[in-house]
Amino acid sequence: MKKGKKIESLLAVISMVAIVIAWFIGGQYEDAKILSSIKAQIPEIDKLEEINKASYEIYNPENELIGYVTLESSMGYGGPLLMCVAVNMEGEITNLAVINSKETPSYLKKVLDEHLMKEIIGKTYSDEYAIGNGVDAVSSATFSSRAILEASKKGNRFIASRVLGFDVPEEKSPSIHFGVAEIILLMLFIVGYFAHKKSFKHKKVARWGTMIVGMIVIGFYYNKPFTLSMMNQWLLGYFPPVHSHLYWYLLLGGIFLVLTINNKNPYCAWFCPFGAAQECMGQIGGAKPRPVGKFKDISKWALRTIVLFAIIAALLLRNPGVTSYEVFGTLFKLTGSNVQFAILGIILVSSMFIKRPWCTYMCPIRPVTDHFTHIRGLIINRWKKRKVAV
Repeated sequence: MKKGKKIESLLAVISMVAIVIAWFIGGQYEDAKILSSIKAQIPEIDKLEEINKASYEIYNPENELIGYVTLESSMGYGGPLLMCVAVNMEGEITNLAVINSKETPSYLKKVLDEHLMKEIIGKTYSDEYAIGNGVDAVSSATFSSRAILEASKKGNRFIASRVLGFDVPEEKSPSIHFGVAEIILLMLFIVGYFAHKKSFKHKKVARWGTMIVGMIVIGFYYNKPFTLSMMNQWLLGYFPPVHSHLYWYLLLGGIFLVLTINNKNPYCAWFCPFGAAQECMGQIGGAKPRPVGKFKDISKWALRTIVLFAIIAALLLRNPGVTSYEVFGTLFKLTGSNVQFAILGIILVSSMFIKRPWCTYMCPIRPVTDHFTHIRGLIINRWKKRKVAV
């Protein structure tokens, strides 16, 4: 093995160790001051008395018991939400607050700004309600809306049944949502997997077809591209329920399954919506690859270092989306800060002259897949050497 390869392998192992250490350290500082958080979010509460680890009695200034508070979590788009649910003696929700959030900040802000929780306050344990049935989801933040509603409903019914002794309706087992997004994603994987082979005659047509479909469907219509926050979510163990997040499992699982089988990344080259947007801009200006020459290694390792620190920070803070710097949502849903819109503008203009500038110089996904394929190569080589030795 060449010296450069040995150093790269050593750094890959060190990176894995650093990620594991960050995961453990981050877990030690999570969920610190729940009581103070509840009182800060719901100042109307005068006094709390703990019933168990996640439930409390509420008292008024006259020291009279007026209800209960419980904590419930549910999975949003980028991570779990911890909700504080206040319930009165009749089993009616009187107040709600987000105590701790690992959700993508822009999506959560949308939901809170639209006052979704006001629609839920006043619901009772016997009410049957869901997104689209009594409560409307906030546009472009369906997963966040559903997470808040599900946590609120679970908390309400927990207090009603376990504390107040009411008979609550039996929860129906949710069915797995397999819809248009999931079907199109599977089709894109299949086309990308077979069309990239050398024997396939119409590779260029197939690739442009998958890129356009990916940009329109995965990007603009559903806004569900592969992001660093998804990777962080997986590393943190924040696995969303399969019934409502099948797409998440298909996308993440599909990418790494194909990488494992034939060491190819079908997503980035074939149907990444942001990559397709850059290539469309490149058709306008005649974009060409612009190699950085002697700065190639510096550029590569600088990006890898940035992504490693972004992952470590997310693990330490137990928040998948806190260090995700992609501007995908800024393009596909027109949401983001002024800085994000400025970066997006620079990227799109640059794409007219430089082929895929974001993918080449800034995308955090490439270092992640490079690391995976390098570890895969080390494992395969070690296995082959052991097989030969035997």
